[in-house]
Amino acid sequence: MVKDCGSHLLSRRSFLRGTSRFAIASAIASNSLGVAGLMRASQSMASTEGYKALVFVFLNGGNDSFNTFAPLGSSALRNNYVTNRGVLGLSQSELIELNIQNSVRVFGELESSSFGIHPECEHLAEMFNNRELAVMCNIGNLVAPVTRDQYMGNTTQSVSLPPKLFSHSDQQRQFQSEPTSRYSYGWGGRLAELLTSYNTNPLISPLISLAGLNPFQVSLEGEINPYTLGNEGIVPLKRFEGARSQMVTNYMATIDENAHLMAQKYTNVFSSATVAQEIIESAFSTAESSGVNFDDIFTNAGVESDSVIGNRLKTVAKMIKGRSQESNKRPIYFVEMNGFDQHANMLPNHRNRMREMNAALKGFRDCLMEQNDYDKVLTYVGSEFARTLTPNGNDPSTSGSDHAWSGHAFAFGDMIDGGKFFGTHPDLALGSGLDVGRGRFIPTNSSSQCSAIVANWMGVAQSDLNIIFPSLQNFDSPFDEQTNLNFIKVS
Repeated sequence: MVKDCGSHLLSRRSFLRGTSRFAIASAIASNSLGVAGLMRASQSMASTEGYKALVFVFLNGGNDSFNTFAPLGSSALRNNYVTNRGVLGLSQSELIELNIQNSVRVFGELESSSFGIHPECEHLAEMFNNRELAVMCNIGNLVAPVTRDQYMGNTTQSVSLPPKLFSHSDQQRQFQSEPTSRYSYGWGGRLAELLTSYNTNPLISPLISLAGLNPFQVSLEGEINPYTLGNEGIVPLKRFEGARSQMVTNYMATIDENAHLMAQKYTNVFSSATVAQEIIESAFSTAESSGVNFDDIFTNAGVESDSVIGNRLKTVAKMIKGRSQESNKRPIYFVEMNGFDQHANMLPNHRNRMREMNAALKGFRDCLMEQNDYDKVLTYVGSEFARTLTPNGNDPSTSGSDHAWSGHAFAFGDMIDGGKFFGTHPDLALGSGLDVGRGRFIPTNSSSQCSAIVANWMGVAQSDLNIIFPSLQNFDSPFDEQTNLNFIKVS
C-alpha cells in the first residue's frame, strides 16, 4: 500500500516574504528569531569558529546521472549499463577513468566496479583523483525507506512516498527543502535560522541568491530572507541614481515613528536595501583590488564570457573574497544552472551542459585556491532527480531520457573525503531490485540525509539536525559507518 504524504503548495505568505529584493534586505534588520528552541540550538554552537560558506549549485531540470558517472570494466554493473542504456550509453573509451579510493557499494551485493566520468568533465576528474571531490550515489527525495514491493503495491505494508514524484517543480522544492516540511521552508533558510550566532551583521543577509527567488532559501520564520544578485554582481536599485537618490534619501529622513505604518515599512525596506547594496559594493571593490584576477582564472579554466553559471560562480568567488565588508561567518549561496531537462537530443545537449559546468566549477575552485579559501567553502552539486536509464527512442542523435527518481550528487572542497563513491549505487537492472519502471530507481539514501551532512559541517549539532530535516528519524544516521554516506573528512 502506497501513501502519498500530501502535496502542499508554498503558502502565499511564505512566497511573499521572499519575493522582493527590498524586503530581503530589510527583514534582516531584526536578526533575532523569536523562537526559544531555535535560539537555544543556535547558542549551543561555538560561535567562535572561523568562516565557513556553503555554495549550493542546483542543476535544474534533472541531470542525467548515469552519463555523468558510468561504470567501466567487465563487471555485471557495466553489462547492465550497456544493455539498458542503449543508444544513450557512453563507450569505455569515451569515459575518463576515475582513481577510486574505496570499493563502491552496489545494491544487491553486486560486485563493485570501476567508474568513469563524462568525457567533458576532465577538470572534475582531476579534482576527484586529487581527493578533493566525492560522489554520493543514488540519493533522492524520500519520506522513509521504500522497497520495490512496497512501491509496486505487492505488500500490505503502508509506506509514505514523496508527493508528486517525477514532477519538476515538486521534486525541486523537496530537494531544496524536506519532503515532510510541506514546503514551508527551504533547508538553506532553516539552516540560516539555526546559525544566527555566526551571522552578526544585521544589515546584510547570510542568504545570497544568484538565481532569484528559490525554495532553498525560504526561512520558516520569515525574518531572514535572501539578497538577490545578478549573474555578474549587484543589481542597482533602478531610478535611484545621482540627484534622485539624494532627493529620496532626504525625503525618507523626514518620515518619523508617528508616520503611517505603510510609510514606516517602506522607509525601512528602502533604507535597508540601500545599505545592503553599499555593503555588497564594498565587498566587490575589496575583491577586485585584492590582486586575484578573477577573469583570467575563469578564462583559463575554459569558461566562455557569456556562461551564466560561470559568471554566477565568479560573483560568488568575489563575495567570498570581499567578505570582510559584511562579516557574516556562515553565508549560504544558491546558484542555479538550467538546461538539464533533455527529453530529446540528450547526447549533444548533455555534452554541452557538462562542458560548461566542468569549466565553471574549475574556475570557481581555482579562484578559491588562489584566495586561500578552499578549506572554508563547501560546494554541493545536486539535481531534483536523474533521468530514466532507458532511452525514449532508437536514434542516438535525437533520443532523450525522461524524468526519474534517484540520482548522484557530488561535493568538493578541502574538507571533503574525496576520491570516493559514497552511498549505494543501483544495480542498473530493470524489472527488479530498485527499478520502478524504465530505470527509475528508488533512492537508497534520502536527499535529506545528504543535506544533513552539509548542515552539520556548517555548524548545526547532529542532535539538532532533525529541526531542519524531520524525516531523519525514519532513516539510519547519515554519520553511521554502515550508512556509508559521510563524505566529510573525519578530523
